[in-house]
Amino acid sequence: MGTSLTVLVCRRKPAAWARQADRWHALGEMIARYEAEFSGRLLRGPEDVARWRAEPADALCWGVLAVDGLESLIREPTDLDHVPGLFQRGVRIFNAIPGDLGLGLLNRLLDLAPTGEGPRPAVDLHGADAFTLAAVLDWFEAESARSERLTLLFTGDLEAIGPDAVRRLRALGATIGVRPTTSADVFRETVEFLAAIPFRGREGYEGIAVATDYLGLDAPPPELADVDHLTAWIEATLPPSAGPLVIAENARRALLATAGG
Repeated sequence: MGTSLTVLVCRRKPAAWARQADRWHALGEMIARYEAEFSGRLLRGPEDVARWRAEPADALCWGVLAVDGLESLIREPTDLDHVPGLFQRGVRIFNAIPGDLGLGLLNRLLDLAPTGEGPRPAVDLHGADAFTLAAVLDWFEAESARSERLTLLFTGDLEAIGPDAVRRLRALGATIGVRPTTSADVFRETVEFLAAIPFRGREGYEGIAVATDYLGLDAPPPELADVDHLTAWIEATLPPSAGPLVIAENARRALLATAGG
């Protein structure tokens, strides 16, 4: 409730992918189900962005397609040949994977990203181990234009990745989703910690969003437990200019960028 734009993730457990006779065909069927059964529309290109912006606030939710668990799908270099087809199909968010194949994936995604306007892939670092995270950040930092052409996303345990990785993510312009886990105070402290780290050289609340994977939480803090409480608490707690950014605008910018908005 209260959501106007969401990420629709195509995901299976590794063992489930291993049971598929043709895992790429199975992924295609999963995408087809989203296309047929999602109640809203899919955000793929600039024309969709224009329609989304023109709709009233209480219209149906729009969706951005994502694929998670690519390490179970991309097992050899020839599997990378499927990536352009997924992008053409409308998949906009791709999770990072380890090793040389992961670097190959990043290069394929960069090939799909325009140097000017237009739809562009996003790299999702959710669930990446320390080695993969460091390799992806190294790859982005090697050429500054890469972080301009590819959208970078992270939702996860900031303490687990450490302050240096957080600083690098902020410097690259990554949108970081903060999960409302143990208490509202911890949530506020995390947001303020991020705001004090320059985002593309600028301090402030750009690039900070709310990670709304509530199904993964045993009991979210009461103040943040639903859209109404979350919005009211953020507006009452953060500076007036920061509330709209954290509530929706930062996440909206990142997702619209994947559709060329």
